[in-house]
Amino acid sequence: MRKSWAEYKRAARERERDRWTAQERELNTSVFRRPFSEFSVTEHRSGFGSHYLILGRKWWDFSQDDGIEPLDADELDEDDKDAAFNSLGKAELVLSVLEDVIETLSRDIADYKRSEIEARINEIPKSHLRDSNAKASMDELERLKKMRHNLNKRVRRTLPQTRAAGR
Repeated sequence: MRKSWAEYKRAARERERDRWTAQERELNTSVFRRPFSEFSVTEHRSGFGSHYLILGRKWWDFSQDDGIEPLDADELDEDDKDAAFNSLGKAELVLSVLEDVIETLSRDIADYKRSEIEARINEIPKSHLRDSNAKASMDELERLKKMRHNLNKRVRRTLPQTRAAGR
């Protein structure tokens, strides 16, 4: 049976995803040499541990109509405590906190990759741009600059609407 256009397109998208994944894995050894753990320690990244102090115990369980039970009540302001008194409020608070976790972690990863790319750019000596390997050095420099440019972009992820108020 012949494939439809949608099936061809789906297969092409899958091949493209696989190609991008393979390229990212290759970068982990060629460009990103310093371990991320070392970057986190030396750059004094706050991480997102404080976010989980807000979530507390059984933050994933919405089967009971109870509110949030933070591990550290001081981490949660009064408005959030009042809003998260039942399972729906708890779910909305969890969603908000997890969005903050995603933002924090993605910023840390992007900063790490940006610093490693800058280090690789600085490793290319200016003298290599004039010798017999000048074309390869220029190509590598342009590739690194393109990667740095891509890390400066913002990415929008679409999520289902969770706000029902008419604003």
